[in-house]
Amino acid sequence: MHIWIVNQYAVAPSDPGGLRPYSLAKELVLAGHDVTLVAGSFNHWTRSETRLADDQDELIEMVDGVRFVWIRTPPYPGSTIKRFFSMVAFGQRVFKSPTLRSLENPDVVVGSNPHLFAAYAAERLADDLGAAFIFEVRDIWPQSLVDLGRMSEMHPLIVVMRKMENHLVRNAGAIVTLPPTSSEYYVTRGSSADSVFWVPNGVYLPDLPPARDLPENETFTVIFAGIHGVANGLDTVLDAAALLMDADVQGVLFRFLGDGGEKPRLVERAKKMGLTNVEFLDSVSKSKVPEEIAKADAGLLILKKSPVFRWGVSPNKLFDYMGAGRPVVYAVEASNNPIEEANAGITVRADDPKDLADGVVKLMQTSLEERRQMGLNGRKYVENRHDLAKLGAVLEKACIHAYSANGGKRSTS
Repeated sequence: MHIWIVNQYAVAPSDPGGLRPYSLAKELVLAGHDVTLVAGSFNHWTRSETRLADDQDELIEMVDGVRFVWIRTPPYPGSTIKRFFSMVAFGQRVFKSPTLRSLENPDVVVGSNPHLFAAYAAERLADDLGAAFIFEVRDIWPQSLVDLGRMSEMHPLIVVMRKMENHLVRNAGAIVTLPPTSSEYYVTRGSSADSVFWVPNGVYLPDLPPARDLPENETFTVIFAGIHGVANGLDTVLDAAALLMDADVQGVLFRFLGDGGEKPRLVERAKKMGLTNVEFLDSVSKSKVPEEIAKADAGLLILKKSPVFRWGVSPNKLFDYMGAGRPVVYAVEASNNPIEEANAGITVRADDPKDLADGVVKLMQTSLEERRQMGLNGRKYVENRHDLAKLGAVLEKACIHAYSANGGKRSTS
């Protein structure tokens, strides 16, 4: 089949950012499909233009068999309003893209959120070109914005997005979800249970470096590797670091790797607090993340307490930690807990600096052999349940399901 995947924030493996769209596209290519990944040229993680020259609006680039179509996207450094307009502009430009219109028509178009404007553009394209449409859900928008307290249910933008969401659900031949139990949500929105496919985040096993032994650091290092966003609640980490300093607990270091809208504020706050047990690192390409994680004694997965996580979580960084064989400090309140399931670390309460500080000290005082076993447990869990080759096969099933629901029609140029 000819499959198009529309995701504004997709990146190539040489760039910082999440590789889920590229990795799944690559698996579909390996399964024999022709795959086009449509992405914005402005990198969400580095806040910079990554691909297009000043005189270019669009570009085709082949990466490991995946055809990227880069579409110029307005920049939005440090501005929520500009980011919103960038989302809208991306959706409009995708639908009107002369490059996409010059390609052979797709059989299936996958529209990925978090923002609905990209998914809506994908649905319009699918309808215009006679292709099946798949709605891929990473975050449940607009419900996430309401649950995180950023907007009320009656906000005009939420009302508009709710209508968009209902339209996308009604017109999707299949829905692919990231949160583990979100199928229940979409059934209540009108989808049938057999049309919802769970495709969590995962790792590409051939590229996964061998798990390195735990380092013999003089300082017990806990790494957070990922987007520094509002939902992560990273102020809790700074508060936990302050508690450890006040208690004169020596030998603990929190390292923050990555970027995001909250990072400048967090860096400034850490300076004002005089935290010497906190370190901020710049973003690195995905290929270098395992190397940074390997330097740490433990990984940190932290999210603000919010109703949005009642559908479960499946963040990339969690599987990066587990794949690297590192025990994890899990500070999340959600319907699932992979760390408990795998016995791969410790769980502490969300939004609780003292519990986080106590949990880090407890893990630090755990024997090296026990921490090593936690890391091995996490590695085995990832290999068995989050192999991207297996997850790509589930996405392929969703494509076949949607294609069949669309009458099994082959597209024509």
